Amino acid sequence: DPRLDGTIPYVAYEGATFPIVSDVANSSPTADNSGERDVTSIFTEFAIPVFETLDLQAAIRYENFSDVGDTTVGKLAFGWRPIEQVMLRGSWSEAFRAPNLVTINEALVVRQNTRIDYVCDYVELVTGESVDMDCTPSVQRRATGSSSLKPETSTNTSIGVVVNATDELTLTFDYWTIEKEDSIGLFGENNHSVYDLLLRLEAGTADCANATFNPAIGRDDPDNADIQRFLDAGICPGGDIDYVDDQYTNLDTRTIEGYDVGVYYDTETSIGNFNFKFVGSFYEKYEQLGSSGIAAETQAALDSDPRLDWIKLRGYGDLLQREGNMKDKIHASVRWSKGDWAAYVSALRVGSFYDADTSLTNFGATEYWWLPSMTTYNASVDFGFNAFGADSRVRLGVNN
Repeated sequence: DPRLDGTIPYVAYEGATFPIVSDVANSSPTADNSGERDVTSIFTEFAIPVFETLDLQAAIRYENFSDVGDTTVGKLAFGWRPIEQVMLRGSWSEAFRAPNLVTINEALVVRQNTRIDYVCDYVELVTGESVDMDCTPSVQRRATGSSSLKPETSTNTSIGVVVNATDELTLTFDYWTIEKEDSIGLFGENNHSVYDLLLRLEAGTADCANATFNPAIGRDDPDNADIQRFLDAGICPGGDIDYVDDQYTNLDTRTIEGYDVGVYYDTETSIGNFNFKFVGSFYEKYEQLGSSGIAAETQAALDSDPRLDWIKLRGYGDLLQREGNMKDKIHASVRWSKGDWAAYVSALRVGSFYDADTSLTNFGATEYWWLPSMTTYNASVDFGFNAFGADSRVRLGVNN
């Protein structure tokens, strides 16, 4: 819209205009973007019945993108029945995800977010005094696309067993791993704030006029009342964070491991047909490495400096049960049908996790805010009928 992309600018009383603010109240400015690509894809797959009890599958895919290069991935899988009731299965596959047109071509998108200023927090922690600046400011994130992005690639492996215990009962178990490289994302505003603190600690206070800090962070001039507090804390003064420039980039390797359990039971009775299903996913590892660039530099400094043991990089390290990555997810359901009628009830349980950005320091120990596990339920009733010669159905349902 012209009121969002700067064509019709808004100028605030102190002079701020696009791309700081848009001409629509409470809406962030968003520049116009455009992009295009051509893709050539070749795919082939083989299903190979080696023996009566052993099947193999092999596949290969090649794709060429006009803007981000080309990639080739493959897949191998097997299914083997040593006895009629048991099947062993496994697979190894590669996958890729090309960066979308937005992350490559985005000229500018800004969003206003409340973030943590770790420089401000550090000064208050060390000096024991409150500063005049805002330690949880409303920060403008400025994200831009990058033509240097590479496709994400991953290697996926799984091994499992299917047991047909009876004609009605089936049990499954699969253990799997996913290792993804070059994940596309942002370093993050909070992480940039941590990096800015590290650079200020390294610089000290000997030559604040010529010291350089995190260039991705734009700060206002410090308040006169805060200058001495910063110097007492051993770092060069800085004002409120105004914005953070964050460009899309390829991050380091991410590894996820876990196992799935399934129980399926179907039976026919005089009062109708019943279908029971239980599927559980249990995560044992969810880790994002930060082995290069400023992520590695920042993490190494956090690990070696006891003054900073209360800080964690967001989105890096062990992410299991952290920042929305629950350790388990369970889905159970039962469906009944008889004649024209059917009913369905399901439950979804997601495990607990904690918010790394929300914590209290209690007698030197850091306590994080845990979000407890949550279960939601769905239920529905169906009635099937014939309307004008076509099979039709009416459903009444309640979700979540």
